[in-house]
Amino acid sequence: MSTIGELLRQRTFLSPDVEAVVSPEDRLTYREYNAKVNRLAHYLLERGTQRGDRIAFLCQNHHLFPVIYLAAAKVGAIAVPLNTRLKPEEIRWMLEDCTPRIVFHDEEFTDKIAAVGNLALVDSFVPVSSGLKKNRMFEEILRQRPDAEPDVVVEENDPVLIIYTSGTTGRPKGVVCTHANVYAAALANVNTLDLRYMDRFMFVTPLFHISGMMFIINALVRGMTVVTFPSFDPLQIWNWIDQEKVTGMMSVPPMLGYMLQALKGQNKEFPSLRGILCGGATVPDDWIRAFHELGYPIIQVYGATEFTGAATYFLPHFDIERCDSVGKGVYGTEIKILDPITGAELPPGEPGEIVIRGKMVFEGYWNNPEASEEVIRGEWYHTKDIGKMDEEGYVYVIDRLRDMIICGGEKVYPAEVEYVIHRFPDVVECAVVGVEDPIWGEVPRAYIVKKEGSSLTENEVLSYVRSQLADYKLMDVVFLEQLPKNSMGKILKYVLREMAARVS
Repeated sequence: MSTIGELLRQRTFLSPDVEAVVSPEDRLTYREYNAKVNRLAHYLLERGTQRGDRIAFLCQNHHLFPVIYLAAAKVGAIAVPLNTRLKPEEIRWMLEDCTPRIVFHDEEFTDKIAAVGNLALVDSFVPVSSGLKKNRMFEEILRQRPDAEPDVVVEENDPVLIIYTSGTTGRPKGVVCTHANVYAAALANVNTLDLRYMDRFMFVTPLFHISGMMFIINALVRGMTVVTFPSFDPLQIWNWIDQEKVTGMMSVPPMLGYMLQALKGQNKEFPSLRGILCGGATVPDDWIRAFHELGYPIIQVYGATEFTGAATYFLPHFDIERCDSVGKGVYGTEIKILDPITGAELPPGEPGEIVIRGKMVFEGYWNNPEASEEVIRGEWYHTKDIGKMDEEGYVYVIDRLRDMIICGGEKVYPAEVEYVIHRFPDVVECAVVGVEDPIWGEVPRAYIVKKEGSSLTENEVLSYVRSQLADYKLMDVVFLEQLPKNSMGKILKYVLREMAARVS
């Protein structure tokens, strides 16, 4: 019962006429949804797909995205959702790494697929849709196959997902999650969040992230509707919430500012909306409080693909004065804070590495046992995040462990320094990294992009930061035209460290 195919079959049996997936292209009840999934599953079997084969897909948010995911799951294959923002070279590397049998893609990404070049390992590339129009070939694939359940034995410990991490420390790693991981994460979500039968949860953030892949499953467990739109539109978002009677949605922090501005300009209420999940980065306190006052709680989430999604939630009934935390561990989760050097468990309030235990801990990295052993120790997933936990179990995320700097024996957390630097109006963005030093071991250096025409100097930055923080927390400042980033827009600190090493 804990395999994904069984979850869909059981939900269809219980709720055949409830809407399962809604997108601008189509609306599917659970009966229609399951039929499409089964037809595509039979197509995969006809193409020789075996248990454990990989099925990759490069698709925008639409109703066929989860159909591909669940069809792969029903035949025991492993779904590999690809980030649509990736460059062809990045896509090629991932495909060579996971060696999929079939790659499904939206027609708008045909040029990317062509630029990837010939890959003998891929049996076929199959177009899925073009904007708001269905691809005729794909529709024929679905139309010509039976909608009976595929006769395939799938076990709960079979891998079902490979999601590639963003690769801020080098090449992306493929995070492998099993059916059991996904089911455990779904139970954790529906037993922690206020999710109800026939709720309507909206995604304008990409479904290819673990949040999207998990809410597709959360919907099966609770009997909800997944409402998808291709992308975030700050002018339309509140109209969509109103039209679709959305009860919850996923967001990232930059979206909230636009949503708040648009909401304040409307003389209208949205009674269906009970909460907005937000993750990917820390949510500013003032935005959480502003939405709270308007009656639309922000549910901050902290997690990792390696933990099959959410590890903590800041829930609406929690103390709003603790909204600078990421809340408490989800149902079925244990969290500890360990000294990153000795490994000893730390008391409340002391910063250290966040480690998590639960059935959601992933199976390992695809083709990378060394990296897997580094973060999975016993039953615990070592997040490499620095945080602290108070006496009531609220978790506060401080920084990435790998970014922690040891300067003359003192720990420096770059995020703390970056927060102060960002108070300068002339600073566009910044990153603080540790640079090797013969005396101090490491010294914190800030790489800063300043506004065009700004006269901001190194001494001004150093003086201000040292008026707020201990002197050793910033020793050097370098101005750059731009900071190195990956395809997700995340700053690549390892590139800055390499740059510093070449100069010294």
